[in-house]
Amino acid sequence: MIYEEKDYGKVIERIKKKLAERSVKPGACRSEEEIARFESECNITLPAAYKAFLQSVGDGCEMICGCALKSLAKIERRDYSKPFEVDGVWVWEDDPRPDDEVWREINEKVYNGEIEILDFGDGMTFNLIVSGKHAGEVWNFADVGVQPCDERQDFLGWFELWLDEGDDVDYFKDYVPE
Repeated sequence: MIYEEKDYGKVIERIKKKLAERSVKPGACRSEEEIARFESECNITLPAAYKAFLQSVGDGCEMICGCALKSLAKIERRDYSKPFEVDGVWVWEDDPRPDDEVWREINEKVYNGEIEILDFGDGMTFNLIVSGKHAGEVWNFADVGVQPCDERQDFLGWFELWLDEGDDVDYFKDYVPE
């Protein structure tokens, strides 16, 4: 789900209630100044849904699955302004082109404009896209490829779905291979 900014207040209140019900304690909220400092250091503007979470819910937390939602302090400080340029599912493991050509494209298109927010283990992460046409969405990154969540998710939608379904969450339940 990608929420409209006018709905953030209601969504955040639901998230806070669900966090309390599950005894999940987020880190301290971040001030506008702290967020602006991070944005300046990384040459980006964070997506509004993520900023609302940081300011109103908290910064990072232990997830039900034992993974940790990264806090701003643990996100690498680098220039994230170059856009993420992937439009859909890309399984580079199955790409028939020569490896050097595939890796050049991966380096040019994939690892730009994205911030790893959750390391799920086994080579799989969830990353928040922070620049490019998919800015604001959460995507799945794996050692073999990348893809958006099946129903496009902004940070609040992605996080709330995890709260609703816990370890059983399936961000790709409706995925149909192209």
